[in-house]
Amino acid sequence: MTQARIERLLANASSMQKQIAKSLSDLVRFKTENPVNNCDIQLYLKEALQNSGLRVQLHNPGSKALALTSSFGSGRKGLILYGHADVVPAGDLRKWRYPPFSGKRIRDRIYGRGAADMKAGVAALLHTYKLLYESEIELEGKLEFVSVLDEENWQKTPIGKGTSDWLLATRRLTGKACVMGEPTGTSNICIGERGDLWIKLTSRGTPGHGSDPVYEQNACVKLFKCIDEINESNRNGITPPKEIRSLVDGSYKVIGQSKKTKLLEHYSMNVGVVSGGPMINMIPEICKAEIAFCIPHGSTWQKLDGNIRKILNKPNYKNITLHPAFPGEPQTNPTYTSPKSKITEALQSAVKTIQGGQPILFVSESTSDANVFRVRGVETCVYGPNAIQPELIHGYNEAASIRETMLALKVYLVMVANYLGVKS
Repeated sequence: MTQARIERLLANASSMQKQIAKSLSDLVRFKTENPVNNCDIQLYLKEALQNSGLRVQLHNPGSKALALTSSFGSGRKGLILYGHADVVPAGDLRKWRYPPFSGKRIRDRIYGRGAADMKAGVAALLHTYKLLYESEIELEGKLEFVSVLDEENWQKTPIGKGTSDWLLATRRLTGKACVMGEPTGTSNICIGERGDLWIKLTSRGTPGHGSDPVYEQNACVKLFKCIDEINESNRNGITPPKEIRSLVDGSYKVIGQSKKTKLLEHYSMNVGVVSGGPMINMIPEICKAEIAFCIPHGSTWQKLDGNIRKILNKPNYKNITLHPAFPGEPQTNPTYTSPKSKITEALQSAVKTIQGGQPILFVSESTSDANVFRVRGVETCVYGPNAIQPELIHGYNEAASIRETMLALKVYLVMVANYLGVKS
């Protein structure tokens, strides 16, 4: 009887293509560039949920990035369906084939900023949650839906930065497991992310006339040499934990990187912002650089921080100081959910049921709110429509596949039943 009800639910989902496409297009039309200055998209989601008879709460963590939560069911087992509705800035509007907040549909694709990251995932999770409630299938646990507005750039809350952390810390979310709809491709499941460390280096020197410089004493030159040494000293290979070691090797194909880069097995370093003196013909008094590091599995940001400070303690770098790039912004260590965890196995089984074939478990080169959830003790997997293509996800002409969004919806339905269980 239970299996028959799930099959009927999947059949209902198959007839929802027009509804899914409309929801995705509607969501893209909301201009939710981070920082978001209104909660209109959350009100849209609230209305959609309330129309199904669900109870919804809006939460104010101290900024305009209001969070939305809803839940039904009860029991010790709890599962969170997570989405973020904020997007990165659209950039130069002239470079878009279609206006970035038009939600334009061309055959199978909806175009616009945030279509892939991650409004397609939000649409699929929203309808998963609604369908399960409307079907009156009694789950053996509590199902929660959450939408936040500050994943792309955390906003301030009463306990620090990041709405997701605040929701978990204040028990507004209580599930023991979570699935996030970030783009992974529908044949891939992300079970781990690297950590990060963001720093600012400031080099100071003696100002003077540019016609009489001592090259090595220039504040900018000193800083550039220091940055080079930091980079070279932190490129040694780091061995991932045994439990996920074999997954790392297979992750390169999913993230679109060559194994030769060893990207997932050493610190990576991006010099994002550099500023120096006021004029070309003056010896600069000060030079600053903001640098973002990613931390591989097998290490910590604290260890990297110690390595950097050892270099700065050298006599030739005595005039260079280190500070957090954004004071109060938390640094994160790499995290992963066990490949043998119940949520991983429930999601793997669901993918096999809907698509056939064994999904690829992988670890990501970037970070997400999944790290926040895992640190709070919530076993978290990331699975969503649209493959990882950085040039499209945060680039111009971002788009999401309606077909893949439908496929993800079906996987989510089976995954929830697998994880929570269904009362007969």
